[in-house]
Amino acid sequence: MKCEASERAIRMVTLDAFLADAAKSGLIRKPDLVRVAASLGPGSEEDAAVRLARALIQQGLLTTYQARKLLVGATRGFFLGGYRILKPLGEGGMGKVYLASHEQTGEKVAIKVLPPEKAREESNALLRFRREMDLSRRAKHPNLARTLDVGSDGDVHFMVLEYIPGESLYQAVKGERGGPLRVTDAARIFLKIVDGLDAAHKAGLVHRDIKPSNIMITPDGDAKVLDLGLARALGEEKPLTRPNIVVGTLDYASPEQLTDASKADCRSDLYSLGCTIYFTLAGRAPFEGGDLVNKIYKQRMEDPEPLERVARGVPSAFGAVVRKLMNKNPDDRYQNCGELRIDLARWTDPEKLIALMGKEAEAARAFRPPAPQLEDDDLRVLTQESGSLPGLSLRDLGDAEPTVAPRPRTQPVPLPAVVLPPNDRRSIAQSLERAGSESADESRWLFQFIAIVVILGLLSVLVITLFV
Repeated sequence: MKCEASERAIRMVTLDAFLADAAKSGLIRKPDLVRVAASLGPGSEEDAAVRLARALIQQGLLTTYQARKLLVGATRGFFLGGYRILKPLGEGGMGKVYLASHEQTGEKVAIKVLPPEKAREESNALLRFRREMDLSRRAKHPNLARTLDVGSDGDVHFMVLEYIPGESLYQAVKGERGGPLRVTDAARIFLKIVDGLDAAHKAGLVHRDIKPSNIMITPDGDAKVLDLGLARALGEEKPLTRPNIVVGTLDYASPEQLTDASKADCRSDLYSLGCTIYFTLAGRAPFEGGDLVNKIYKQRMEDPEPLERVARGVPSAFGAVVRKLMNKNPDDRYQNCGELRIDLARWTDPEKLIALMGKEAEAARAFRPPAPQLEDDDLRVLTQESGSLPGLSLRDLGDAEPTVAPRPRTQPVPLPAVVLPPNDRRSIAQSLERAGSESADESRWLFQFIAIVVILGLLSVLVITLFV
């Protein structure tokens, strides 16, 4: 096995192998491969494939993610349901999410995929995923991420979602340029979130996983609620969540959700919203630190330190709004989003807050929407990473992926500022033809090798039988 891995690692930097894998993947037309390879001047032969990959990225024919996979021998998993997979966006409890583009229109979308292994290994995983597909189409609102399509490709099940550029609320607060927000900015953002959540509740859904990472902030300052993976329909006769099973994220889950998630209602989402507002203004969760048991105990039994004590620029009257949201007894909370909207709207006027608190009102940073993403994002990543393309192998689409591709034996393969050795169009085309037949030659050689081993084994047995 080590010998095979070493051979595959060497193959990763072979020009012929890269050309064959790129053509087989369907990502690039052969004429484009020939044109780009033939346009590059002299250089070292050893890492020719890596430099060709970089040139393809610079010309917009590959993404960095696609190039990484091709460099380790992956040829499948780049297309799903009429969409081209561009790069991973994230991963949740129910699957992985990818940025993709429609093959015909070029529209960018997010595709959420349930890996086949998860569907096979966890009895309720496929049922939950199918239910999420159904529930996600019930509620429609500008502040809820839209579900555009659902489908399956073999045993790979997927949802096509609206692609929302920007950053999560968690990133906005915890990122390098982030920090806790001012009360007025937070109130404006959460009014949008409340509107989206209200639409979900009116459609008969309980989200059950409201948290900063499930809220996206767009470059134009809008906010959208993501991920109905843990949602339940109010009044469903056969819930998938069994009693005494913890569902949700402990830092933001309501006491009753941690007791019996199958009975959580809309007020449970409002508790989670209170925890999320606390995080947004304080820069940390209400009960930060501690192990699982400790977090569950605190969410059920303790009140967090008052928000106005841990977050500068928060008046006690606004802290009271958050305390009401986070009341342990659901009957003592806001009973619906409409009630909360009235109180939040009172805190969107900066002048009113300054009159109440003076300069202290400006203690937290002013809200800055995330910068719009650049079209040449892959080229920018290359520049930031000093032109490197780490050799990564990701089995991201389960059985839609190739067998596990090996990692290189050494450090990630660099992309120095040198180019391919001289090749004319004829020699590159010949390389494509040679590499295209490589897999068939390898298979014939393997069968011949096995036959020789079997024959030698039989001869050894025969010799031992005659002389013993």
